[in-house]
Amino acid sequence: MAGSGGQSAGAVHPWFETFMEKQHGQVTEFIQKDQLFGLYTEASSEVAAYGANSLLSSWVVCITLIVFALVARMGLSAVMAKDGMSKYEADSGLGLRNLFEIYIEGMYNLASDSLGKKDAKIFFWLIGGLFIYILFNNLVGMLPLGAPASKSVSNNFAMALVVLVVFVGAGIIRNGIGFFKHMAGPIWWLAPLIFVIEALGVFVIRPVTLSVRLAANMTGDHEIMGIAYTTFAYVLPSITFFLGTFVALIQSFVFTLLTIVYIALSVEHDDDHH
Repeated sequence: MAGSGGQSAGAVHPWFETFMEKQHGQVTEFIQKDQLFGLYTEASSEVAAYGANSLLSSWVVCITLIVFALVARMGLSAVMAKDGMSKYEADSGLGLRNLFEIYIEGMYNLASDSLGKKDAKIFFWLIGGLFIYILFNNLVGMLPLGAPASKSVSNNFAMALVVLVVFVGAGIIRNGIGFFKHMAGPIWWLAPLIFVIEALGVFVIRPVTLSVRLAANMTGDHEIMGIAYTTFAYVLPSITFFLGTFVALIQSFVFTLLTIVYIALSVEHDDDHH
C-alpha cells in the first residue's frame, strides 16, 4: 500500500498520516505513481509517504507565517494611526510586532552587508522569506509527530530553484551578456573549459548542494534526537532539544547566507567593465 510509506505496523506516524489516514494514502499514491508510465515502485513508497507528510507540514508553516504577519501588520497599522510622536514609541514587552521588527532589521542588515542597501531592499522578499520559512519548518521537527518539510529534498530543491532563477535572472538583467562572459574567464583559449565548469557550478552544483545539505543535516539532527528520546529519559533529551534548536537556526542561516552570496556574485562583476 503506497500510503503505508514503508513503515511497519505499530510505528509512530506524523500528523497527516495519523489524523488524515485516507487523504494521506491518496497523496502518497499520487506522489509515488509514475505520472508518465503509471508505474509504482516499492523503493519509492517511503519517500512518497514522507513527501505527503512534509507537504502538509509545509502548508501549516505557510499558513502560520501568514497569520503571524497579518497580526503583526494590524499591530503596526494601529500604532501608525496614533497621533504625534507616540506612534514611534516601541511597545512594552516583546510582542509579535517587536519580534518582527527585530527580525526584519537583522535580516536586512545581513543582506546589506553583502549586497548594499539598495539591493538588500530589492531582494529582501526572498532573503527574509527563506530564513523564516526554513526555520519554522526545521522547528516542526522538534514537535511530537512533526515531519519537517526541510528534510525533504524535493521541498528544498524547489526553494533552490527559486534561488537559482532569482540570482541568474538578476545577473543577466544587471550585467547582460557580461554575466556569461564572466563565466568563461579572462583566458580565451581556456574559455570553453572554464565556461563548462562554471556553468555546472552555477546551474547544477549550487541548487543541488543547497537542497541536499539542508535535507541531510536536518535528517541527521532528527535521527540523533529520536535516539536520545527513546534511549534516555530526561537529561540527554533536554540537551539534545537545545542542540536541535541551535542546528535549526544554523541551517536556516546557512541556506539564507548562501543565497545572499550567490546573488552578490551575480549582480556585481566589476571585471566585466575593464
